[in-house]
Amino acid sequence: MEGDQYWVHQRRMMMAAASLMLQNSSFRQNLDDEGRSRRQRVLPRSALLSPNASPWEAVYHSGSDQAMITITGYDNRAFRALLELFTPWFNTHTPWTGKQDGTTCKKLKKRRFNTGRNRIINASSCLALVLTWYRFRGALFTLQGWFGFTSTHTSVWLRFGRRGLLLLLQNHHWGRVAIPTDEKIERLKAAVNQRHPALVNVYCVADGLKLLFERHDDLDEQSMYYNGWTHDHYITNLFVFSIDGYIIHCILNAPGSMHDSTLASYGGTYELLEAIYNRTGGVCCVDSAFTAANNPFLVKSSENFSTAESAEEIIVRDQATSLRQAAEWGMRALQGAFPRLKDRIHLEENGERLIILKLMTCLYNARITLVGLNQLQNTYVPHWSVDARCFIVEHP
Repeated sequence: MEGDQYWVHQRRMMMAAASLMLQNSSFRQNLDDEGRSRRQRVLPRSALLSPNASPWEAVYHSGSDQAMITITGYDNRAFRALLELFTPWFNTHTPWTGKQDGTTCKKLKKRRFNTGRNRIINASSCLALVLTWYRFRGALFTLQGWFGFTSTHTSVWLRFGRRGLLLLLQNHHWGRVAIPTDEKIERLKAAVNQRHPALVNVYCVADGLKLLFERHDDLDEQSMYYNGWTHDHYITNLFVFSIDGYIIHCILNAPGSMHDSTLASYGGTYELLEAIYNRTGGVCCVDSAFTAANNPFLVKSSENFSTAESAEEIIVRDQATSLRQAAEWGMRALQGAFPRLKDRIHLEENGERLIILKLMTCLYNARITLVGLNQLQNTYVPHWSVDARCFIVEHP
């Protein structure tokens, strides 16, 4: 009898839900044009400035480095350098292929005569749209007001621009994520040793970065991204910074349940660092999350000196703890340069996540090369920085 009552209750609940859905459907159908338009969260073309007269164009033509760095993260000279690299690709490719959503592109055919309308969106606007997206937080309609694009075009040109810029920067010396040469590793060792005399062979630091992620409806998928320590959902990433600020190795877009040491093991980071150690003697400074036991290529920071076997080991641990702060500077430089990373990553960006993160690392490295403004570089090797003239003053 109890079972029959249960199924009767379930049927009533289903009928009530179906009735509610029909009511909502009929409500939407009975809305007039004004009611429907009030419920559309878009900025129509009539409410936007022309792309040629948008606020972005005013900033771009103002010549103000402060404004350009605030909006794009790059000053005028650096932006023009990126634009020179981006323009030929932009002018020879189009996103209007496949699903026409910017996730695919094709090369334009050369025609004897120019046909069709010219693009309203130029290379500088598309490049700035990609850079500004990383600098802004919140809904995408904010960028519509800045660039004068409708919602559809904002999404299409943003995806299209990301893919083009990643294609150009991932193998370019400005943005490439790569291990330094043996000669440069020796120079990095010397820079660290000058500031921390007890650390003889250290040239880089490593740490993990967790980015907030939306909750997944599927419990199996949700458990992959759930971190029980902080009771939230994340995407885990691992970054290795050389002491001059560059990202020289990274593992991106891993589930948030993975520990930093596990990620380093599965992602091949330990093997890579060991190979560099066997070749050059270079050592990486890490925190307590990593496995330094029986790994001579790692030196671990520690505030507990009770297990130290000698005075020299106490000094090494103390200076390693001081150097480990450089990894925090690297993480701060990433999130400071790209505030979008502080937003919770959307579940529907599954196809875009890896592209977004890969391009971020390339833009970060390019920013150090072209702009400077990096605390690691300015602390350990200020004479290598673009801002060297601001730190080193020659006295008569």
